[in-house]
Formats: sequence, C-alpha cells, structure tokens
Amino acid sequence: MSMLDRSICPPIHDIKSIVVPEIETINLKNGSRLHCMNVGTEEVVRVTVIVGVGLDVQEVPLTTRMTSSMLFEGTKNMTQSEVAEKFDFYGARKSMSPGMYASSYDLISLTKHLPKIIDVYVDSIFAPAFRENDFKRMSEIMKTNMKDLLKRVDYLSDKNLDYMLFGKKARLIHPEQEDIEKLTVDDMRKMHSDYFNIENVEFVACGMITDDVKKTLVDTFSNIAPSGRTRKTDNPLVLPKMDNKYTFLHKTGVQAGVCIGRQLFGRNNEDENGVRFLNTVFGGYFGSRLSSNIREEKGYTYGIYSDVSINKHHGTMTISTQCDNKYVQNVIDETFKEMESLCNENVPDDELERVKNYLLGTMCSKYGNALAWNSELIRAITSANGGDLSLSYINEHIDYIRNATADDVRRMAQKYLAKDDFCVSVVADKNKLNK
Repeated sequence: MSMLDRSICPPIHDIKSIVVPEIETINLKNGSRLHCMNVGTEEVVRVTVIVGVGLDVQEVPLTTRMTSSMLFEGTKNMTQSEVAEKFDFYGARKSMSPGMYASSYDLISLTKHLPKIIDVYVDSIFAPAFRENDFKRMSEIMKTNMKDLLKRVDYLSDKNLDYMLFGKKARLIHPEQEDIEKLTVDDMRKMHSDYFNIENVEFVACGMITDDVKKTLVDTFSNIAPSGRTRKTDNPLVLPKMDNKYTFLHKTGVQAGVCIGRQLFGRNNEDENGVRFLNTVFGGYFGSRLSSNIREEKGYTYGIYSDVSINKHHGTMTISTQCDNKYVQNVIDETFKEMESLCNENVPDDELERVKNYLLGTMCSKYGNALAWNSELIRAITSANGGDLSLSYINEHIDYIRNATADDVRRMAQKYLAKDDFCVSVVADKNKLNK
C-alpha cells in the first residue's frame, strides 16, 4: 500500500472556464416559458416565478414591496397561518425579491415534497387573498421597521446619496413614513390584477430536475389561465444631472455614516467586466485598496467597501462605511486618494494576481452550488427580456479576469474614478467633526 507524501503540494490548475449546464426551455400551452437546468446531486429544487413588475410602475411608493410581502400572507382558500404551516411541514422555503424592473419569487423544496407544496406556492403568487386585517398588520410592521431605519446613520447616508444619484425617483427606493399611510389594500389588488398574469411571467427551475419534477412543474404552470393582457414594458428611470455633489445631515451619536457614489451604465455595456474588476481592486473585497488603507493601516473604520450595482438600464458605484465622527474627513480624503492612485499608477503584479485569484476562486465557489444557477438564469431573463439565455457572459467574464492587465485597470480607473463624477453623503454629529 502506497503512502501519501504530504510534503508535496497538490497541483494547482488554472481556471480557464466554467462548464455552463444545458438550459432546457419549455413553451407552455398558456404562452409562458419554463427554463430548466438539471444540476447537482442533492434532491432539492429551486423554483422561481419572474414577474415583470418593479418599482418603476408604482403609482404610490411602496406598492410593489407591499404587494410582494403580502403574497404569502394567505390565499383565497388558506389563511396566513395555514400557508406558513404548510411550508414548515414540508421544510420548504419561500422568498421574494422586488426589483427595479422585475420581481422574483422563490421556492426551495426537496424534490420528493415538491408536488405537495407547489400548489400552495402558485396560489400564493397568483391568487393571494389581500385581506384587510393582514394588510393592516403588515403596514404596522413596515412602519416599525422604517422608524428603526431612520435611526441608523448608514441607512440615512445611503438614502441621501440615492437622492443625489436618482433625483426625486429615489423615493421609489427609499419611501417615507407618510407613503405607508397613503397605501390601501386596493392598491395591492390593482397592481396584482395589472401585472401578475401569465403573459407577464416566466418560470425558472434549477436543481435535480427529474422527469417527475419536470412533469409536476409543466402541469402546474400550464394550468394558469391566460388573462388576455399584454406584457409589461419597462419604464426606465432617467438619471438626472448631479448638480449637488455634497449632502450633510446632522445626527448626534458616536458613529457617522459616509457614502460616496456615482452613476453608471446599464447591463451589456462593453466596460462592465472592466468596471467590476476595477471595483474589486478598489474596494470590492477584504484585501482591497480601501480596506487595506482605511481599515487596516489607519484604523479609521471597522469596514469599508465599494460596490457596483448594474441593472438592466442603469447602474451605480458606491463606497460605504461608518466611522467615528472625528474621522469623517480623513475617510473621504483617503478614499479619493486611492482613486487618484489607481488613475495614475499601475497596480503591482502581485496585487493584480491576488485579485484574479480571489475573483476566480469566488466564481468556482459560487457555481459549485447547484441552486446558484437559478440566480444566473434570472439575471439573463431580466436582462435580455426573453432573448439570449446562453449565459455566455460567465466565461466572457472569466476570460477578462484571466487576461486583465495593470494598464486595463488604470484605463478603467481614469474613465470611472474621476473625482468630479462622484458625490458625497455624510450623516454625522457636526459638533464632533474634526474641522
């Protein structure tokens, strides 16, 4: 019997590509589509209903979120308690993600229990009760949550930044307390009637998609009757000119909230991969420039990160942190110094290699989870509006990461990290600031 020589490291292989599982698209008899991806060895499946309804169609702020929240608060045949008990009994999990232009509603279930829970899941989305007492209870919960948010400097600084980036439309993202008072249960019923119809829906299923699972999904989704309505079209937000580059809100307390951000392009822009790579170098992970300087070296904050958020029509880059009031200006100055450094100096080879290894390793870890493929299908469907679902962008992103150079990073920085393109939002105690 041969012994394993533990003094020899196992071989390290380059990550050149990720094998994208085959997508099977089934055209249902009611005109919708079911996209299936058979992945993984665990007997579990994640099912998603994608509805073409988002914050962009709201006549009253909060309508989309409240409608989404109330879907699983009881159907026309079951109370909220009965729905919750059914999900708990079969160990199923539900979640909802209302977005800017589309919303998704998830079910995660063991394959053997799917036939027993799928009808409750579908009825919750397509035949909710919208009972008045449930609406009042959810409204009170929302009021309490909003009061708590308004005490937090991180939320307030983020909210003020969004008003600079999106103008008055930021109210769709950050509604006010009075917006809850304006909501009625009829607003939910109208939104549901207008948008939650089969013509405005697509279905996704990933995991262990056996023939029995596929039959269950096809039979269930095909039985949803057409409504005769047309598919909703997006109402893209028009981003305003950022005339106001600095906002300050006085709030007493030990901690201050700082947010710095700029407007970006929408999906499928030729610079998307480059900006995502640049963001990782700048502040997108624990070993980034911002974290190494402002957190590790100078100790101004426990954590600082930059994030790139890109949806179908527009995007943003934001830097967020909390710190002691006396360090606010230092944090802002050091953030812009790191931007300037990336614009003027090439990233060293060892740092570039470290970022590449981090990104490629993260992607391998991410796609090792069978249910994570669901998120990629959702992104493809909501981005392409029913078009190309090849997921080819995944390996295009890998190719960019593997081949990215220091010159590429500097070129992206010069294009997207110019100080004048950013605005700053601060929530702090003015009496404790370092003048």
